Amino acid sequence: MSEKPEEAIPAAATDVRLQHIVSLAKSGDFQAAVAAARKLADKVVARDAWRLLSEMNANLQRWDDAVSDIENALRFDADSRQLRLLRAMLLEQQGNDRAALAEFETLAREAGDPPQLLVHLAAQLASAGRADEAELLLVRALQDSPADAALHLQLARLRWLRGAGLEAMRELLDAIERLPRELQLRLVAAELLRNAGAADQALGLLERGLALAPDSATFRTSIGVLLEGMDRLDEALPYLREAQRRAPHSVAARRGLIPALLRTGAAQEARAICEKLLAQFPEDQLLIAQRATALRLLGDSEYRRLYDYPRLVKLFALRPVAPFANIAEFNAAFARELGPLHRAAQHPLDQSLRGGSQTERHLPRENAVVAAFFAMIDAPIREYLGSLHGADHSHPLDKRRRAGYRIAGSWSVQLHPGGFHIDHVHPRGWLSSAYYIALPDANAAESRGGWLKFGAAGMRVDGCTAEHFVEPVEGTLVLFPSYMWHGTVPFATGGTRLTAAFDVVPA
Repeated sequence: MSEKPEEAIPAAATDVRLQHIVSLAKSGDFQAAVAAARKLADKVVARDAWRLLSEMNANLQRWDDAVSDIENALRFDADSRQLRLLRAMLLEQQGNDRAALAEFETLAREAGDPPQLLVHLAAQLASAGRADEAELLLVRALQDSPADAALHLQLARLRWLRGAGLEAMRELLDAIERLPRELQLRLVAAELLRNAGAADQALGLLERGLALAPDSATFRTSIGVLLEGMDRLDEALPYLREAQRRAPHSVAARRGLIPALLRTGAAQEARAICEKLLAQFPEDQLLIAQRATALRLLGDSEYRRLYDYPRLVKLFALRPVAPFANIAEFNAAFARELGPLHRAAQHPLDQSLRGGSQTERHLPRENAVVAAFFAMIDAPIREYLGSLHGADHSHPLDKRRRAGYRIAGSWSVQLHPGGFHIDHVHPRGWLSSAYYIALPDANAAESRGGWLKFGAAGMRVDGCTAEHFVEPVEGTLVLFPSYMWHGTVPFATGGTRLTAAFDVVPA
């Protein structure tokens, strides 16, 4: 199997018409860019123009527009497997899982199966409740492509969610033994092991990888990040600084250094790195959060503008829509519909929850109860948007205010007693949320058990503990900036805690 598409699609970058369209889109005038693309008669240039517009809209998470653009590209090259694969991946991002799965399955039946296609097909099969098929598909694919890191990653994630524990990584670890110089496999395995709580085993893999690639800034960054997470800061910093010295323009090397700097009192240096990176990635919510942590440590008053809880953390009591007579009736129906979607035996390896399960990143909008939920959240979201200071272009939330919005992802979380969310942010969001469907019985002995907390940095930084708490109430929606550090206070007793959540981005 090969990652290469069956046919190459030339970029036609030297064509002045294409350059003009790209220039219009980059300036933000997508309407003029689309109008220019519609006038193109040359099939190759028109196809490439629509494909590039699709890519640009996808980078902005405008999934509906990106799908429409790729459909236009296909009008000029209907048999292109590459374009059809792109369409399937965009449908997946859009949340149209049923259409995405149908397209992936059709492509897989028609011809050879490149690993990229099989990774996405397996994810969709698992999401559709066909995990056995997904696992078998990945195992067979790895027989032909034993060094493909993406296939190994997908298989390990799937097996972990099915309750395999560390055995989920067995196929990957065996491949590393057989193919020790396939260094990407080590990096993938180390990240999985770290998230699974096996940091020492991950460190061994990375150290052997660095011995095989002694000039690698990537391995130094990975080792440094891992050591920082293990609270071995004195050992972490030399690796991270050496990685930055060897690769001064590497975004990963600079990002990897930030948590260690914050934790060792170098807040001014951390702030400077954050600000340089934010000049490149101004909407990156994690960078905004890390910069805010630096400001807090430095005693800078700007921190309070970013973490202005009275203005920016808002609670709304959702109003039920027909046919639900009250919010309790809606929540009961919502819980019944979400229950079958919580198939996983374990929390996802790359998510914030511990002691529970999480659904896929798109709740099924074709479900009538889920559709009712999205109808119910519209008014609160618009009220929140209306409260923002649109003229303030110095604030990362206010400056992106628009009249419209899009839901960038939606999911449900079910926590069991002892469960919680570690402190985190949503890197690609703008507004984030928590909606409380069902809560465990309150226990007076547990101080704020199960409450939503804000302000505690997603790393152990002295002086950066939680500073704002929200008591969950069934039927209540909480909206807040995606860059705000937030987590959940663990609760030990009672039943399960069922929530729905979503991210909002400007339209």
